[in-house]
Amino acid sequence: MFERAQIVRQLPRLRNVSVRLAGVLVFGAFVSASAIIIATGPSASPEIVSEKEWPVSYKSITLQALEPMLKVIGRMESEQTSTIRTAIPGSVSSVLFREGDWVNRGEAMVLLDDAEPKLALQAAESSLRQTQASRDSVLAAFELAQALTSHHEAQAAMAIAKRERFASLHEQRMIADAQLDEVLQEANERAMTLARHHAEIKDFPHQIARADAAVSEALTRVQRAQLDLSFTQLTAPFSGRILSIDVAVGDRISGGAALLMLADFESLQIRVAVPVHQAQRLRQSLDNGQLITARAANAAVAERFTLVGLAGDIKPGQGGIDAFFSVAADSVLALGSVVELSLNLPAEADVVSIPLHALYDNTRIYRIEQNRLSALEVQRVGEYEDHLGQYQLLVRSPELREGDQIMVSQLPTAVTGLLVAPVENGAPAATELAAQWSSIN
Repeated sequence: MFERAQIVRQLPRLRNVSVRLAGVLVFGAFVSASAIIIATGPSASPEIVSEKEWPVSYKSITLQALEPMLKVIGRMESEQTSTIRTAIPGSVSSVLFREGDWVNRGEAMVLLDDAEPKLALQAAESSLRQTQASRDSVLAAFELAQALTSHHEAQAAMAIAKRERFASLHEQRMIADAQLDEVLQEANERAMTLARHHAEIKDFPHQIARADAAVSEALTRVQRAQLDLSFTQLTAPFSGRILSIDVAVGDRISGGAALLMLADFESLQIRVAVPVHQAQRLRQSLDNGQLITARAANAAVAERFTLVGLAGDIKPGQGGIDAFFSVAADSVLALGSVVELSLNLPAEADVVSIPLHALYDNTRIYRIEQNRLSALEVQRVGEYEDHLGQYQLLVRSPELREGDQIMVSQLPTAVTGLLVAPVENGAPAATELAAQWSSIN
């Protein structure tokens, strides 16, 4: 019994040993199978990774002198805007135009009632005729006085001769004292009459001068009346458009009242603000007599504008200096309208035109050397529009050389040393490449 009990106690140990032995056998079988698979499997050579070539388009550059283009926003204005006022009081009888109408120089715009000015003119003309008649009377009296001078002198001489004869007779006591006294009195009266006549002759030039002054004054009143009559017809001092009308037919207005406002379209201009550094170059070009033109970016406006001047200072709230471009008087642009101008600046020497997408970070381009990219720092000079109307950038760098190949593709992975497969810009392959990069971006 004891032996049988010993055997029963050893049975669990025997079971553990058998389980472990089975696990070892399974692991050994797995290792053997793996060895057989590795030994009998195919052998693979290591993969060689080659450097990728990025297809790009390039442009062979030419260093040249080009005119940068500056796009600015301007406002149409007039050098002068006139407020038309009446010089005389009166009643408005007719308004011949409406607000916004075009009027030519010298054309009547507003008419006032001319009844009162006509009456004043008639009265002034009557006064003029009266003063002219008075002057004619003075001239006639002067002529008569001059004609009577010889007669007065003859009578005075006769009175003197008579006095001398009677004085001789009185000495001979042939006449009485009373008779001599009468002759002496007559001689004195004739002398005084001649003296008064000479005095009148001397005064006639003064009378004529006073008469002339009176005529001149009366003539001035006539001219003033004529001027007042002309003020009943208010005409345009220059060609332009009527901005506003402040009166209506039947209004009674006083002298100096504002009737309407007129803008001078013979002195139209476009005012734009240009950067200070560009304004300095423009001023130098103007001083040298160089013609600087601009054109409207709006295709509907085909006219060109000429730079005529620059402001002397920077206006408050502005970051640039005002430039003024002349506009033709028959311009279709409305006063106050906003115009986008493309301004041709003075030419810059040794610059290169490149597409906008060829510039990276606004300061860098890539030159292709032995099919690898090389970054190059450049100075951005301005914008440019080529003969095909394509928008370009002008850049400059002392490291650029004639014939250098510049990448004109927008390559997101562009970096110095990158291997590329260049295709000349404009070739069919370059067109397909641009479309490919556009779809990727």
